Amino acid sequence: MNTFAHDFRNAVVVHFRSKPSKEVVRLRLITILVLMDIVSIQLVFIAVSLLFVGTPILHGLGFAGGAIIPIFLICAFMVRAYSGPEILKPSASIGGVLLALLISATVLGLVIFSLGVGPHVSRVGVALTFALSAVLMSIIHYFHAKYTNRALGGSLYSIIELHDGALLGADSDPAMDANFFFDPVCPSPASFDRLGHVIGRADRVIVHCATQRRAAWADVLQGMNVHAEFMAKEWSDIRPLGIGEHNGSRTVVVARGPLNLHDRIIKRGFDVAFSSVALVLLAPVLLVATIAIKLDTPGPVFFIQPRIGRQNQLFRLIKFRSMRQDCCDKAGAQSTSRQDQRVTRIGNFIRRTSIDELPQLINILKGDMSVVGPRPHAVSSTAEDRLFWDIDNRYWHRHACRPGLTGLAQIQGLRGATGCVKDLIDRVEADLQYLQSWSFWNDIRIVFQTFKVICHTNSF
Repeated sequence: MNTFAHDFRNAVVVHFRSKPSKEVVRLRLITILVLMDIVSIQLVFIAVSLLFVGTPILHGLGFAGGAIIPIFLICAFMVRAYSGPEILKPSASIGGVLLALLISATVLGLVIFSLGVGPHVSRVGVALTFALSAVLMSIIHYFHAKYTNRALGGSLYSIIELHDGALLGADSDPAMDANFFFDPVCPSPASFDRLGHVIGRADRVIVHCATQRRAAWADVLQGMNVHAEFMAKEWSDIRPLGIGEHNGSRTVVVARGPLNLHDRIIKRGFDVAFSSVALVLLAPVLLVATIAIKLDTPGPVFFIQPRIGRQNQLFRLIKFRSMRQDCCDKAGAQSTSRQDQRVTRIGNFIRRTSIDELPQLINILKGDMSVVGPRPHAVSSTAEDRLFWDIDNRYWHRHACRPGLTGLAQIQGLRGATGCVKDLIDRVEADLQYLQSWSFWNDIRIVFQTFKVICHTNSF
């Protein structure tokens, strides 16, 4: 090995091996969090046992304490409470562990019922331990997420950019200039050794190189056990998703549905079950609203309006009529405003309480809508006198799945009239975020959080 190669190798070892990789740090932090959750649950059970010794509250608490740990861990890993960005964000970390606790409590209740030991287990004792565990674990997850952010520098993964014949940015690390230590066209064992020390600890490698050198780099990187990508600015306008193949030729994937068949079956099954049960339970509310609307002003009970649905196809959305019959705007060109004179007395109440949206449960049962998804808009909806799709061309992307009765935008407070361009852009951002990170448990979380915003200041 020549002097340059030897000096470079030593410099790289010092540069990249002076601290543990992010993968190691992530695993340590996740392990610590799992152990702290286990200890927290056990400490709460012990504390309750000591505080209420000799009382009926302790009946069956030992059985519950022994069963809850494995149940909780299974549920926590199912809802991904210890993976991805959840461990970086305090709110997401707390939400994940609380959801896992809620599911654990449900499963434990079913176990107690199925074993026939219900009369011997104190409901108050179990409920108290779960409540105290939720408080303690929320505090732990909050501070753990804060510490994790600092330990990982705000990012879960380490990214290395290699520049081969490409200009380095002003803030780039000179060690990333591949011209000095590796030639993919004529590699050698020594140069592979140097490359391995540079990218061996990376979660993601991005290569900047000329088009004609990509094949050589691809051949090299496929044997390096890393996730590698090419910087391809020529494709930036179409935002490709991957590489495919057709008749022996390569294709560029530019679009794919957000859900696979398995996920679509789960989501549709939940939609049918939820809407069926909700229609039965809410039948008295629907009946009272129907009578009140009919007695308040002349006209039909329901307002049916064309809305943009999945795959940008129109469907007929059903709502309770909240405006005078002669003022109904089926095109949706004029957004409802506060103190809108078109809204009836009953209409004002059902809009503020979101009762006017309940007939959309029928749309969900029919398959036009889903319980959770981007809210459907009228065809002539505008913000600052501009049609929605003229403001942001990503608007059409939000229709890759069925529109929802509620959604991520709604629980974030992004509802009501679109008075300005920013209102629309914020909603599109939230809708696209929902599509990119869909999971069944996220839908459940959104449904529960919707109850907090049913009566919202922007509901008018």
